[in-house]
Amino acid sequence: MKTDNGIIHYSSKADYLSRKPALVKEAAKKMVNEGLLEKGAATAKGIVGDDVSISQAAKEQAAGAKNLNSKGLGEEAKTSLKEIPNKIKDKVIEGKSAGQHLLAQAGSAVMNAVTGGALPGISLPSISIGKGVAEVKEIPKVKNEENPLINKPGIFFVRGFSLNPFEGDDKGLGAMSANIPTSQVFKWNDEDAIIEQVLKRPPTQPIILVGHGMGGDTAVSVSNKLNSIDHGFRKVDLLVTLDSVGTDNDIIPQNVKENFNLISDRDYLFNDGPNIARKKGMTKVTNELLEANHNELETLPEIQFLVYEKVNQTLMNAIKEKDFKVALNQKLIDSHRLSSLASNPSLQNPV
Repeated sequence: MKTDNGIIHYSSKADYLSRKPALVKEAAKKMVNEGLLEKGAATAKGIVGDDVSISQAAKEQAAGAKNLNSKGLGEEAKTSLKEIPNKIKDKVIEGKSAGQHLLAQAGSAVMNAVTGGALPGISLPSISIGKGVAEVKEIPKVKNEENPLINKPGIFFVRGFSLNPFEGDDKGLGAMSANIPTSQVFKWNDEDAIIEQVLKRPPTQPIILVGHGMGGDTAVSVSNKLNSIDHGFRKVDLLVTLDSVGTDNDIIPQNVKENFNLISDRDYLFNDGPNIARKKGMTKVTNELLEANHNELETLPEIQFLVYEKVNQTLMNAIKEKDFKVALNQKLIDSHRLSSLASNPSLQNPV
């Protein structure tokens, strides 16, 4: 008996076996009508036999799906798979470079501790570790090529080293930069490129550096290199360091106007900790310890808000300072301008 909801009840097993052929035929007819079975494949053995084949329409659908997979999504997947080894290889190379960088800093720190600091009249070169042997490497000077100046604020975000080969630029510092006009994003090992971009800005434009992890170490290093006669002791209006990773970047040079230093309360080996100013009268340093891990210091909205507010405040102060200088210059010019004949009668009748 068949009920309204389509459920069939059988009185016994024998009843089911006797009615099974008819049910199979009915189902087969329905599949033929819907194009899922070829009509010629039906046999005398209850419409459907052992040689049942898929209908031509079904074959075409299957072939189309296979073709789409092989030429469409399949090609994209293959391309992505091919890129994986290169991404991993690049990350391994960068990881080796990051390790050498930290070892070099540690070596310099040990050397300074042994010698009691830099000897008078002697400049100690940096040390890089390569192929298991300590090699002396002179720091190259960055020359400002004769390129047109970019009359816009220099806002540079410096990303740290990450072990994730598939990490994109759409989070953390990348997301902040995407929402701040004229800003640029660099990697922690792009120090020379950052200095080149800084020197393309005229001295009247503010310079802002924001670095996370090893990028924070790079931002401090860039500030130190700008604090030289070769680079005109170029001022850095704002230096934001987010949980800097390094061993020699806790002293902020005099050319930095303000350093906003955010530190994770989950410290580890190379975390640099609090910063201090070389000259307190010239540099304002603010250290804040936050309840967040290393990565959250660049991704949490509340911390991004703090950085955004600092950047915005620095830009506004630069505009006010520029307007003040323009007004002051105009006042000086007016004070030296000769009075007109109409306002000075003594000049109308010269003796």
